[in-house]
Amino acid sequence: MRVPIMVPRLRSLRFVVVLLGSLAAATVLTAAPASAAEVHVPFCFNPTTNMPVPNCTFTANQRGMVSVDPNNVNPCSGVVGTATMVTNAVEHITVNGAGDVWITTTATAHFTFVPNVAGTPTYQGEFTFWFGESLNQNNSVLHDIGNIVVHGSDGSKITAHFVDHISVSASGIVNQFSIASMMCP
Repeated sequence: MRVPIMVPRLRSLRFVVVLLGSLAAATVLTAAPASAAEVHVPFCFNPTTNMPVPNCTFTANQRGMVSVDPNNVNPCSGVVGTATMVTNAVEHITVNGAGDVWITTTATAHFTFVPNVAGTPTYQGEFTFWFGESLNQNNSVLHDIGNIVVHGSDGSKITAHFVDHISVSASGIVNQFSIASMMCP
């Protein structure tokens, strides 16, 4: 019988760290050209002042980024194994003339997990993540959504879903929530 388990995202979804590490380690980015009416600098932030560059857009594409973690842990069984991911991601940043910033990142990864323990199932599947941030001088909103579905060689399935949100209004009111669920075989 499969029972949904409500869990803190970072503790129970340890194998997600491979995806986050691969996104952070991305070194090959393809930038989109700027139009005549906009500035185009890496990440739309001035490296000297760390402030947004007005009227700027930036798009980065990551394709086929491979990451391997030989010490990954199956969050349902605790079995250690090797996780391999091939990730495609797109990040887009827009800064308008007032310095308001919008950032979105979407990443999809094909995932395999080969356990170190003989006789335990291997897993393969897909992760999809979306992250968004909106900032202006008065308000900020950060949110993300993630979906993981992997299938075991024994017919089992592990699924995980999460949503995080935090916003701060101009008056300083903070609205924050996280929802995570995980289904183990």
